[in-house]
Formats: sequence, structure tokens, C-alpha cells
Amino acid sequence: MDRSRYNQPVGGNEVAALLVPDNSEPLPHLNNSTQRSVLFNDIVRSTVPYLVNAKALWIFAPLSLASRVFHWSSISTSIFSILAIIPLSAILSNASDKLSDASGDLLGALVNATFGNIVELTIGILAVIHGDTAFAQSVMLGSILSDVLLVLGCCFFSAAWRMPIVELSMILTGTFSSLMIITTVALIIPTVLSYTFGDSEPNIDKQIISFSRGTAVVLLILYIAYLYFEFVTHKELFEGEPEETAGDNGEDDSDAPPTPIAPLGPWQHMELDMRKDTPSISGLLGSFGVFISSALAIVLFSRFLFDSINETSKTTHISRTFIAIILIPIASNSLECVTVVRASESGRVEFAVGVIVDSILQIALFVLPALVILGWVFGQAMTLDFEAFQAIIMFLTILLVNHLLSSGIYTYMHGILLVAWYVIIAAAFFLRGDI
Repeated sequence: MDRSRYNQPVGGNEVAALLVPDNSEPLPHLNNSTQRSVLFNDIVRSTVPYLVNAKALWIFAPLSLASRVFHWSSISTSIFSILAIIPLSAILSNASDKLSDASGDLLGALVNATFGNIVELTIGILAVIHGDTAFAQSVMLGSILSDVLLVLGCCFFSAAWRMPIVELSMILTGTFSSLMIITTVALIIPTVLSYTFGDSEPNIDKQIISFSRGTAVVLLILYIAYLYFEFVTHKELFEGEPEETAGDNGEDDSDAPPTPIAPLGPWQHMELDMRKDTPSISGLLGSFGVFISSALAIVLFSRFLFDSINETSKTTHISRTFIAIILIPIASNSLECVTVVRASESGRVEFAVGVIVDSILQIALFVLPALVILGWVFGQAMTLDFEAFQAIIMFLTILLVNHLLSSGIYTYMHGILLVAWYVIIAAAFFLRGDI
């Protein structure tokens, strides 16, 4: 069966064609790197207005502040803070993308690694500083599970709902699968060591701490290597199929006259100007100001959320573990989920999967190891020794997802299976409570 007829990969001029009217030709002078940047900005910036203009969400920012100042109930503070973070994340993402346009792919990736998961990073830092390392671990695990099950499941469902089969590049999925397997094993080894030795080794706690810190350093180096691999040496793997420049007779037709381009509309002119012109200093300063202010606001509301969690858990009888693994990641990844769904609905499935895996690797290779190093600095025993049930769930989840990615062929049922597995896990953590 010729599976390629179901879903053609989007790359080269096909990407540019998505940005211009159907009756016009793609822009042939754009290289793959520029197309990839424009593709990302097109999706994110078309997604941001849905959240930025959601006036019902913006009201929760002052409500969260008022709840904190006037000492309203902890439940209201938690709910208002979670909902206030959603539109602020959209603003931060938009400003981050504009700064990335001017700073380049590699530096932009580092910025996104630091601020793309700012909610998890902020709550993780607060938890480590206060010695609540188990809560920090739970937030990191929850973010990974949310990305790999809920967001990826929505991606597959939205992409395959209108077509029989969706295909992905085996080279790309193979690279992602290998990275996730290695990362998961590295995160689980400290847990295995802890439960293998148990109380038979008197210095096991110190050894686990030392091993976790050493592993964290290795994971940070691996993340830098991954960024270099993605944006420098093998960037063509992440840019879709190369343009075909040869004719049917195999001869090079690069000297042929350029294809006439239909007149561009206002949106296309704006995109073309963005690709050709260097951003103005005033524009960059404005984006930087929005970036910093929205980041600080997210940090503030994340602090409100963290401070109210204990009382909220006692009042509602919802475990802190459930809040950390399920509720916080859902709020934090809401913008990413909307972006991925919009991309996959447009047929850009490889791009959507790349966004998801990038987010997973940012948590596993950057944020979590950084928290271990931070605990080292503050004298806190932040380790990679997860609670046994959490480690088993993470390992089984990564095995399941890698099995799905290995086939390279997907239907909407794959998306339903992933979301169903996420619901089962959420129910298990809800019933299990805090251990």
C-alpha cells in the first residue's frame, strides 16, 4: 500500500506555500532555516490572540492579586493564580519568539529552554529552596507526562481525524526516541539504586545525592549537545524535506526563470518584511520589556500558587501530589497544547511533534538537572531518586510512546489511547494521595 498518498511531508516551498494565498506560488528565495522560523512564528502568533484576547482569563490576574492581599481563601488564590498564568504564558511566548528572531536559533532555543517552562522552573526553585524536593520532582514528572500523553495525544487525534493515516519521518522520530529513552533511564537509575540497596548500605543517601548531581551535570551537557545537533550540525533533519530543484529529466533547472509570484496580501507583506528586515532597536526593546514584565508576572502568580497549595490541599482533600503532577502541568502547557493542535490540524505534524519533544527534553535535560544543581548550591538534598510509583509510571509511559513513535504511522486511535492513558494515570494519582 502506498502510504505516502495519505500525508505528504511539509517542507521546502510547501512550508512557504502555507503562508501565502492558495492562488499564489510559494516564495522560492527563502531557505529552509528561514522557512522553519517563519513557520513557528506563524503558528504561535496565530494562536496567541485566542488566549491573549480571552478577556475572561485576564480578569483572574487582579483577582489573584486581590486574593493574596486581602487574604481570601487559599482555594480562590490557587484557582485564580492558575488561570492568570494562561494568558500571561501566551504573552511571554509571543515576546520570546520575537526576541528569538533577532538572536538566532541556538540562543533562541536557550531562551525558550529557560522561560518556556517558567512555571515549572519557578515552582521547582521555590520547592527546592524550601526543602520540599519531593514536590519539585512531582512537578517535573507531571510536566513530562502532560507533554508526552495529553499534548501528544491531542496532536495525533487532531492530525489524523480527517485522514486515514498520518506518517512521520523515521529519522526524526528515531532521534527523538533515542533521546527520550536515554534520558528516562538516566532519571530512573537513582531510584533503582535506592531501592536495590535499601537499608543495607549505611551511606546510600549520600551516594544517591552524589550520583544524582553527577548525572545532572551529564544531562546538562547532553542538552547542550542536543541543541548543537538540532540547530548547527543536523538542522536539515528538523526542517522537513529539501526542495526539489531538478526537473523530470534529471537536469538542473536552477537557471530557469523564477516563477511569477502573485501579489501578496497585508499579512503576507508583514511576514515578508519580518524575514528581510532587521528588527528595529525600539521594537526589540519593546519585546524585551514585554518579555521581562510577563515573566515576572508569571513568577509572581506561581509564587502565589505555591504558597497556597498546602492549605488548598487540606481544604479540598486533594493531594499535593495530584496538584503537582496533574493540575499545574495542565495549566502550564495549555498554550503549547493549543499551538500543537493548530499545527497538526494544518498538516504540520512533524513540527508539532518536534515542539512536544523539545518541551519534554527541556524539562528532563535542563530544568530537572538545574534544580538538582540548585539544591546542591543551597544545601538541599534534591536528587533524581523518584518515588517508586512515579518512576514506574514514567518508565512505562516513555516505553509506550517510543513504541508508538517507532512505527511512524498513526491514526486518531493512537491519540485517543494516549489521552486515555493520561486519564488513567490522573485517576491513580488522585486516589493514591500523598505517600
